[in-house]
Formats: sequence, C-alpha cells, structure tokens
Amino acid sequence: MKFINREKEMETLDREYKKQNSFVVIYGRRRVGKTTLIKEFIKDKKAFYFFADKQNENLQIERFKNQIAENFKDEFLKKIEIKDWDTLFEYLIMKISNEKFVLVIDEFQYLSLINKNFSSIFQRIYDEKLKDKNIMIILCGSLISMMYSETLAYDSPLYGRRTAQIKLQPIKFKYYDRFFKNKSTQDLIELYSITGGIPKYILSIDREQSALYNIENNLFD
Repeated sequence: MKFINREKEMETLDREYKKQNSFVVIYGRRRVGKTTLIKEFIKDKKAFYFFADKQNENLQIERFKNQIAENFKDEFLKKIEIKDWDTLFEYLIMKISNEKFVLVIDEFQYLSLINKNFSSIFQRIYDEKLKDKNIMIILCGSLISMMYSETLAYDSPLYGRRTAQIKLQPIKFKYYDRFFKNKSTQDLIELYSITGGIPKYILSIDREQSALYNIENNLFD
C-alpha cells in the first residue's frame, strides 16, 4: 500500500538527516505506524535498524552483533564473541567511517528494562563515540512514559541530546478516502469510528466491506 499521511513527520526526518549529527526520538502508542514510518524513511539510505525485545542483555548483544555482520556482510564478525556494547559501536563507527549513516534502535525502552543502566551506557557511547560523527540516530518506542523518562525527561541520562522528537499520532480522518476507495462520507465516518485512525486496524479490516460487516465478522470474533 502507498505510504499515506506522514508528510510532516517525513519533513522533520529529512531535515534532521541533512544535519552533520542528529538525534531523533520517536514515540507513540502501539500500532500507530512508528516502525513503518522509520522503514519508509531509511529505505533509500545507508542505515542499520535494530528491533529490541525482552530477551536478556547477552542475547540482545549477540543479535545486534549478528545483524551488523549481516548488514556489512562480515562473516568473521559472526564467528567471534562480543559481550559489551562499546565494542559493537566501535565496530560500527569503523565500518561507516565518515559517510552519512542512520542508526535506528526500535523499542529502545526494552533495553532499559533489561538493564536499568542502559540509557547511561548509551549516553556515554554517544558522547564519546557518536556525537561528532556524520550519523543520524533514531530511538523509537511504544511505552510512552518510559520513553519519556529514559530519553526526554530532565533527569534522563540522554536529556539534552535529542535534536528533534516526534510523538506519532493516529491517521487523520481527512486521509481516510485514500485507504477506502469509493466510499461515501457516511461510510468513512463509520469506518473511522471502528478503527480510530490506527494504521494496523485500518489494514486489518476488510476495506471493501462496510463498518457493520467488519464489526460482525472481525471485531466480534
């Protein structure tokens, strides 16, 4: 499906990308389209995307290492053991040199959940290794209160680093006719009432059918 209704957010990301160094925080409720926005933005750029989860820290480091190895087609890196974040970021810096690069950590808050000191670790890595590089960092997360406390709050280790922030909102009603073709205004209002502008819900229902049909055959089930 064509990417719809994120012009303002894409403009912000494009503006930040043009800077020598930038640090963007993206947050918002689940299913609102944060990951889709990011992947649309980086699809034509040199980038590394990492999706954090709730596994223990050693497994996260291993997965991060293997994905970097895959990204740079480095079979040797896959075979060696790395147990700390500093070594991984030193390798990343070596590989990107001075070329423009985007580093994305999605669901960043999970890294802080498994290691309460991770924000401090990342702050040190950023200050010592990344802030003077030609790199754009994007930290993204769905646990809004935790993303705020870990990246934006005054007492956060990362406070003052971000150059832009985006709280991603649901799709506005005025764009619904791009998702639902040949529907009347009444139809669109009804469909909006059951999806609330959440892209995941819009794409999950039968967009050829009415709101009532979807309530009976999708929502009630």
